[in-house]
Amino acid sequence: GRYDFTIRDGKRWSTSRAFLRPAMKRPNLTVATHALTRRIVIDKGRAVGVEYERGGETIVARASREIVLSAGAVNAPQVLMLSGIGDRDELREHGIETVHHLPGVGKNLQDHVDVCLIYEVTRPVTLYSELRVDRLTRAVIEGTLFGRGIATTFPYEGGAFVRSRPGLEAPDIQAHFMPALEKTANLHWPKLFDRARVEDNHGVTIRVGPVNPESRGRITLRSADPRDPPRIFANYLATQFDKDTTIAGVRIIREVMAQPAFADILGAEIAPGADRASDEDLAEWLKQAGGTTLHPVGTCKMGNDDNAVVDAELRVHGIAGLRVADASIMPVIASGNTNAPTIMIGEKAADMVLKATS
Repeated sequence: GRYDFTIRDGKRWSTSRAFLRPAMKRPNLTVATHALTRRIVIDKGRAVGVEYERGGETIVARASREIVLSAGAVNAPQVLMLSGIGDRDELREHGIETVHHLPGVGKNLQDHVDVCLIYEVTRPVTLYSELRVDRLTRAVIEGTLFGRGIATTFPYEGGAFVRSRPGLEAPDIQAHFMPALEKTANLHWPKLFDRARVEDNHGVTIRVGPVNPESRGRITLRSADPRDPPRIFANYLATQFDKDTTIAGVRIIREVMAQPAFADILGAEIAPGADRASDEDLAEWLKQAGGTTLHPVGTCKMGNDDNAVVDAELRVHGIAGLRVADASIMPVIASGNTNAPTIMIGEKAADMVLKATS
C-alpha cells in the first residue's frame, strides 16, 4: 500500500515547521542557532545549566527549573558523557571526571538496516522519464506554485509490512518500493555497485529489512572535545536472526517481482543478481549492501535495570532537574519508521514538564 508522510500543501512538514515556527514569537522562547553544546552543568547532583559555544564565545544558560536534552540517539549520550554522566571507566579514558556513574549511557543502540534489490525496467514507466531538464523544471514550478506534482512527493511512496514466515503474530519485515533506480544509493551504500554498475536508465528499487532487529551497538566518545563527533559502533546484522530475517525479506521480494503482473516490464535483476541464490551468497552480499535507514534509537533507554538511563518520566537516573526526550529513550526500536514515535515522545515530554510545573 501507500505510506503516510509528513507532507502538507506539497511541503515537508518537519517538527520545526509544525511546532517551532508557530511559537517563535513567544516571549519565553529563545532559539540560539549556530551553537554547540559543550556539556550540562551539574551542581551537587542537580542539572543547573547548559554550557555552549557560539561565535567563539563560551556561554552558560542557567536553568530556573529543569533541563530537557533532545539531541538524538547519537548526540544525547555524547552530551551526557561530556557532562560526566556515563560509564566511569569510559569517562576516565578521556580524562572526564565522573559526576554520576550511569553505565547504560550510549549502550543499547538499535537501528533499522536494509538492502536494495534493483531491477531493470524495459518500458518507459518509471521516474527516469521525469529527469529531463524541462520536466524537472516544470515539476519544481508546479510544486512551488500549486503544491502538487512529483516534486512534492517522496519517491518511496509504496511499500509493505510482511511476515517472514507463517504463524508470526506481527510482520517482521518492511519493504519500500521506488519506481526508479537507486542511483543516489552511491551516497549511502558506496559498495552496492562494486559488482554491477548501474546505468542511468529505467528501473525499480525495493528496499527491504527487518523491523525488530536483535543486534545492538553503542555510542562512545572519540575524545573529550565536544567538537569531535562520537564513535558509532552500529553492529548491524550481528545476529543470525537478523541475517536470516533479511534474507527472508529478499526472497519474498524476489517472489513478488516474479509475478505475472511484472513479466512484460521487468528486465534483469541488477542487485543482488540472479546468480546470488543461496543463503550463503546472500549473506555475503548483505555485508556489502546493508546500510542504515537513519532510525537510531535506544542509547539513553527508559527503564529500571542496570543499563537504564531515564525513568518513566524521562528523568535521568541519579541527576535532578534533567530529562531526555528524543528517540534515544526507546528501550526497543519501533517496528516501523521512527519519526512519528519520536514526535509522540516530544509531545508526552511536554505534558510531563507542564504537569511538574503546574
